[in-house]
Amino acid sequence: MRNLKNLKSALLVAIGVYVKEMKIWFRYSSWIFTFIALPYMISGLFNGIGYAIAGDKAVENFAKNTGISNPFLFYTLGTALLLASEIIISDFGNSIRSEQLNGTFELHYLSPTPTYVIWMFHLFPHSTIMFIVLLATTIPVLVVSSVIVSLPDLLIALFIFIVGMIPLIGIAFILASLVVRFKEPWAIVNLINNLISLLSGFLYPLTIFPEWVRLVANLVPTSYVVDVLREVFLFNRHLALNDIRFFIFFLLVALYPSFGLTLYKRWENEARRKGELSKY
Repeated sequence: MRNLKNLKSALLVAIGVYVKEMKIWFRYSSWIFTFIALPYMISGLFNGIGYAIAGDKAVENFAKNTGISNPFLFYTLGTALLLASEIIISDFGNSIRSEQLNGTFELHYLSPTPTYVIWMFHLFPHSTIMFIVLLATTIPVLVVSSVIVSLPDLLIALFIFIVGMIPLIGIAFILASLVVRFKEPWAIVNLINNLISLLSGFLYPLTIFPEWVRLVANLVPTSYVVDVLREVFLFNRHLALNDIRFFIFFLLVALYPSFGLTLYKRWENEARRKGELSKY
C-alpha cells in the first residue's frame, strides 16, 4: 500500500514537472523554431565557406576527405544530434539553477519524491522538444536527399539513438552536482560540453584526429551514436549487432548513469550537511 502511494506521488510530481516545463517552452516557442532552423543555418554556413574556398571542387573535396557526397545532409544531421545531446546534458543543471534563481529550489525537498528523481522528470518535457526538433530537422533533408533505409536498420538506429541518450543522463547528473555544489560552475560545464562535442564528431569525422584522440573518443557515448546514424543514413550500410563497438557502447550506457547519480547524491548530501543548499 505504501509503495502504491509513493508511486502515485511520484506520478503526480512527474505530471506537474511536465506541464510546468512544457508551458515554459511554449510560452517562449520561438526557441523551438530557432533550434529547428539552427542545423540548416550551420549546414548552410559550412557549405558556403566550402564553396567560397574551393569553388566547384568543394563537394568533390568533401567526398574525398569524408567518403560522403552530401555535405548538407552530413552537417544537418550532425548539428541536430549536437542540439539533442546539449539539451540532455545541460538539462538538470539548467533546471536546478533556474529553480535556485527563482527561489523555489528548497521547495523540492518538501516532496516525498527524491530530488534526483524530480530532476530526471525534467527529461520528459525536454525530450519531447528534442524529438520535435529532430523530426522537424532531419525528415525534410532525408526526403530531399532521397535517403532509403531498410526497416530493420532504421529500427536499430533509432534504438541506438534512444539508448545513446542514457549515458548523457549520467553526464547531466555530474554537471548538476557541480551546480548544487558550486552554484556557478558554468566555465567547467562549458568545457565539458565542448569536449564532448569535440570527441563526438558531430560536425567532422573523427578520422581527422590523431590515433590517441580517437581512442579517447571511444569513451564518449555519443561518438557511437553518430557513427551508427551516419552508417545508416549517409553510407546506407547494414548494421551488425555483434560489432565490438556495441559491446563498449552498452558498457558505457551502464557506467555513466551509475557514476553520475552516485556523485550527485554525494555532493547533495555534503551541501545539505554544510547548509549550502540555500546559498546561491
